[in-house]
Amino acid sequence: ATFNVCRNKQRETMARNGWASNEGWEEKNWDAVTKQEQKKQELLVKASQNSDRIRQMVREVDQTRNMAGDTLNTLDEQSEQIKRMHGEYDKVEANLNFADRTIRGMESMWGSMKNWMTKAQAERARPPSAGAAEGARLDKASAARKAAGGAAAAVGDMRAGSRTVQEPKQYGDDWKGKLTKMEDQQDADLDDLSRMVNDLKGMGKDMGYAIETQNTSLDRLGDRTDVIGSRLATSEKKIGKMLGR
Repeated sequence: ATFNVCRNKQRETMARNGWASNEGWEEKNWDAVTKQEQKKQELLVKASQNSDRIRQMVREVDQTRNMAGDTLNTLDEQSEQIKRMHGEYDKVEANLNFADRTIRGMESMWGSMKNWMTKAQAERARPPSAGAAEGARLDKASAARKAAGGAAAAVGDMRAGSRTVQEPKQYGDDWKGKLTKMEDQQDADLDDLSRMVNDLKGMGKDMGYAIETQNTSLDRLGDRTDVIGSRLATSEKKIGKMLGR
């Protein structure tokens, strides 16, 4: 009885899928049809597994993209810190300039006269601070990166929007309709995956550019440190000489 029930259900399934049904089927034909049905089910199972794998890849790439976005935000914060460090060095250099003029004025009367004579000229010819120049370079690099990222995001949104305006597709209830629906969903997921990977590539380039810019700025900061250290040593030597050390 159980066999007959299963056989009847199989016949109903075959009829829905376009297989002719009559009582004169030979057993070997029945076996061939059964194998065909099994192959169809296997196709559906494998298509479902592929869909799950692709969706998992989309989720993982999306998580990686979010992490990359956090990293870029951290790099922006680091750029602000480097700008503040250059600003502090500007203050140190300004104090050193004042100390040098003071020491020169205390060393001799000619030094005092030179300070008085060159004061106005020094005020007029004062160049922009090194910290301001470094800040402008860092800001320019950050603005260029954000502009490029915004343009890429706009293109991605436009591509995504072009898919959403399409008319919803109708699918049949048979195995072909189910398979076609899964394949269309896979295509859409792969499009999303491709867009996310392109975003990641752009973010990677942005990270490299930001790190390169920061490294260059840090190299300049190291050079300024050496100069300030040398100037401090010279000032201390002059003060010690004046105090008879």
